[in-house]
Amino acid sequence: MDRLPSLNAIRSFVAAARSQSFTAAAQELHVTQGAVSRMVQALELELGIQLFNRNGRFITLTQAGQTYYQEVSLALQRISDATRKIRQEEAGQALQLVVNSGFAIRWLMPRLPAFQQQYPNIEVHILGGETDTANTTDNAQLIIRYGNGVWPGMNADALPVGTLMGVICSPQLKASRELNRPADLLQGPLLTHTATARSGFWGDYFASFGLPQPQLDLAPRFYQLLLLAEAAMGGLGFALVPLFLFQPELESGRLVKAIPHTFTSTRGYYATYPPGADHDLKVNVFKRWLMQQAEQSRLHTEALWRYPEQ
Repeated sequence: MDRLPSLNAIRSFVAAARSQSFTAAAQELHVTQGAVSRMVQALELELGIQLFNRNGRFITLTQAGQTYYQEVSLALQRISDATRKIRQEEAGQALQLVVNSGFAIRWLMPRLPAFQQQYPNIEVHILGGETDTANTTDNAQLIIRYGNGVWPGMNADALPVGTLMGVICSPQLKASRELNRPADLLQGPLLTHTATARSGFWGDYFASFGLPQPQLDLAPRFYQLLLLAEAAMGGLGFALVPLFLFQPELESGRLVKAIPHTFTSTRGYYATYPPGADHDLKVNVFKRWLMQQAEQSRLHTEALWRYPEQ
């Protein structure tokens, strides 16, 4: 087989031939005009044929250049079409999943290798983003959300990771305070979560024990659950969190439960998807695996941390 010119040289030639301008070709390819000119000159030297007539700043195709352009432009378009097609097919074979960073890093990522080993033919693409605003037009087939289970236009299956929540803090902060019951936490400092689905945690928590609403006007606020937990580990205050997400820190002692009382939230994690998506084998397989993992996680959490709630 004859040695072929470089693809970059062909692309430079085709762009210049189409626009009859090295400058316009450079803009199209996002390179300098000099780079295009050098590529074309190298191509002409390799072929041993002059492809352009040059008249100052103006260029026109030679007869040989016109013939070459007609052939290679079609070939380049076929390469482009084939590349686009194979990428679309590959994307179609992967499960497109949107999940918030806290759930992904703390819970999902450590379990994904087991899924890949069990289902090697299903590739999972995790699309970063905020699940409060994500929708299926973002190319997601499945979105893991936190909330009350109601999202218009979406089906929602509750993940049985559990809704058991507890108040956590650093060992140093707990040692510095006398903490025996929920009322002892009212003096703070209470770390708050600003995301809509979690903004009422503290109010719900204290209300479940018949206590007044806490004063949160000056409370430190965090948009991400991970930052909230880091602040708690640093001794900045008390955080009310889903216990299953912070098992490693609780078991290692980096975080401790401020008091033994737990709280069952009315909100939780859901696998949400548009109507009809559950006919997709990939979605069903992943959901089934997700439910199994969630149930195991819930049982482990409750075995370690279940205490009387009142």
